Amino acid sequence: MFDSNEELMTQIELGEDSVLEFKAMEFRGARIVGPDSRRIADEAAAMANVKGGVIVLGVEDATHAVVGIPLERLDQVETWARSLLFDSIQPPLAASIRRIRLPDARGRQVPCIRIDVPEGLTVHRSPNGYFQRIGSSKREFTPDELARQFQARTQASFIPYDEQFKPDTTPELISRKLCRRFKVRGI
Repeated sequence: MFDSNEELMTQIELGEDSVLEFKAMEFRGARIVGPDSRRIADEAAAMANVKGGVIVLGVEDATHAVVGIPLERLDQVETWARSLLFDSIQPPLAASIRRIRLPDARGRQVPCIRIDVPEGLTVHRSPNGYFQRIGSSKREFTPDELARQFQARTQASFIPYDEQFKPDTTPELISRKLCRRFKVRGI
């Protein structure tokens, strides 16, 4: 998802959606004071509970402006992000945390942190409950939706991977050469 910084910047200009969230980091003295780590954990879990997504730290969500993170604070922000993914979400999210550079309004490449949230194999609970990502916001699962999510994820863990239904697969994705290897003659 968003294979290049150019593609990511195009999406940032358009704003947040079901698979993209961004937040500017705020510091007071030696502490991180914003964004609220519980709310970011809620967003990450909501993405994992649907199709996954990307969270970019160092971008203002209201203006879409790339403001970056001070270079000397990158270690601290990475530790903060890792902690909220592993300590605030159950089961913990094994997301990819990467340091990247994005162009600010003046064209300078400034440090940011990109968190790639995979689609979860289980349903993830965050500090404020069970959420799903819909558009640019999260929504708490209704009890019926949550029950269906648990049922679907539980079934997927018992069905071998190569026997699981993949709803977004199209015939174009299937290799004709490989199909011929498995085709039984006379059928």
